[in-house]
Amino acid sequence: MFFGKKLSGKGRKTAAAFIDFEHWCISLHNNFSMRPDIRGFYQTISEKYDVRDIAFFGDFSNPALRAEIPKIREVTSNIIETQNASAHFKKDFTDFIMLDHIYQRSFYDDIDVFILFTGDGHFSSVVSYLVHKRHKEVEIYGIENAISVSLKNTATATTALPSQEEIALARRRTVLRALTKLYASSSSPRPTFVKTVEALAKEAGCDQKEISDALEGLMSDGYIYQTRKYVSGGRFIKVLALNNQLIKNDHLLDS
Repeated sequence: MFFGKKLSGKGRKTAAAFIDFEHWCISLHNNFSMRPDIRGFYQTISEKYDVRDIAFFGDFSNPALRAEIPKIREVTSNIIETQNASAHFKKDFTDFIMLDHIYQRSFYDDIDVFILFTGDGHFSSVVSYLVHKRHKEVEIYGIENAISVSLKNTATATTALPSQEEIALARRRTVLRALTKLYASSSSPRPTFVKTVEALAKEAGCDQKEISDALEGLMSDGYIYQTRKYVSGGRFIKVLALNNQLIKNDHLLDS
């Protein structure tokens, strides 16, 4: 239900975003072996809304979260450390701090949409409060297969990440990085297509068809090509090579 929200001067609704970075970073890694695309997410919500505030919450003593701080600072300096000295309830402590910030922000009328990046069902109550008591829209972002059903049912809208396009791009980058590492060793033979698929699938724990599809896509777009390599006895085999200039031009390994 919407309540006649006023648009900002740019013709877009105003928004504030609250990011449960433990959910984003750890769930994304555990479920998809991927890292957060912080800049891409910020660009997405900024194109849709006039984003007035964005805050990242988490226990940044965790090396996985701490490694992402430079990327977070590209979009905001509002990083909320939630480390708890107690050996128990660390995740609940993060939730508590994030909930406090959300409730405090709700008392101001300059925000039309609250964006919550979390999958935790503990946030269902604050979402219900925002929608029914404060007459706000609430958009949930979360990691696929890690979003509470009650949270989905309470929110105005829900978006699960990563998208199929992001998964495909991540597989492409995995393939390119592995090949780049292999080729850095001059003594290493350049692998054939079949051997590359077998090796990468084993290393990444992926289905061989997924790796094969990623390789074929990279070859179709010109990032990888086949060439001939002399082996012995006047014989040649087809091996894979990287179009490093095109990869660099298209920033395919920037993230």
